[in-house]
Amino acid sequence: MTREISKRRDAIRLFAVATVVVAFTFVTAPRFPGLDAAITTLAATAPEPKRMSESGLARIRQSEAFMAKPYDDGAGNLTIGYGHLIRAGENYRAGITEAAADALFRQDVARVVNPALDKITIELTQNQVDALGSFIFNVGTGGFLKNVLSYLNSGDLEATTSHMLQFITGRDAKTGTRRVLRGLLTRRQFEVALFKNPTPLKYLSSLIQHR
Repeated sequence: MTREISKRRDAIRLFAVATVVVAFTFVTAPRFPGLDAAITTLAATAPEPKRMSESGLARIRQSEAFMAKPYDDGAGNLTIGYGHLIRAGENYRAGITEAAADALFRQDVARVVNPALDKITIELTQNQVDALGSFIFNVGTGGFLKNVLSYLNSGDLEATTSHMLQFITGRDAKTGTRRVLRGLLTRRQFEVALFKNPTPLKYLSSLIQHR
C-alpha cells in the first residue's frame, strides 16, 4: 500500500514538472513565427500620424492673437484666448491667462485638428500639414471634410488650394452682411503659399517676429 502511494506521488510530481516545462515552452516560443514577424514589420513601418509642428502651432497663435476677454470672432461666435470658440457650459467672463489660453489652444488642436488630419491618406510634407492644420483650426472640420479632403486625397493639390481660397468671407461687424475679410484673405494666401513651399519651415520664427 505504501509503495502504491509512493508511485502515485512520483507520477503526480512528473506530471507537474512536465506541465511546467510545456507551459514555459508555449509562452516563450512563438506559435506562428511568420505571423509574428509580419506583425513586427508592420508595426515598425506604420506611418507616424500627421501632426502640426511647433512652428505651425506658433503661427496659428500669432494669427489668432491672444485675447484675455471674450470677443466676437467676426462670424458671431463668442471666442477667447487663441481663437477658442466658447462652448455651451463654459464661463470665461472673468477672463483667461495667456498660459491657460495656450493649454486650451492645444486641447482644441487635439480635439479639432488632429482627427481631421488623420483622415488624410496621402503623404504630405510638414509644411503641408502645418498649412492644413491652420486652415482646419480657423475654418473648422466641416469646411475641410466637405470641400477640401476629397481633392487632397485624390492627389489634386491645385484643386485643394483653390478650394481653400474660397474660405475668405465673414460677417461684417458693422453691417452684419457677409463680405471678403482682409484678415481671412491674408491667412488663406499664407496657408496656400506654405502648402506649396517644399522647403522646411525655418523662416517662420523670423516672420512672426517681424509682423
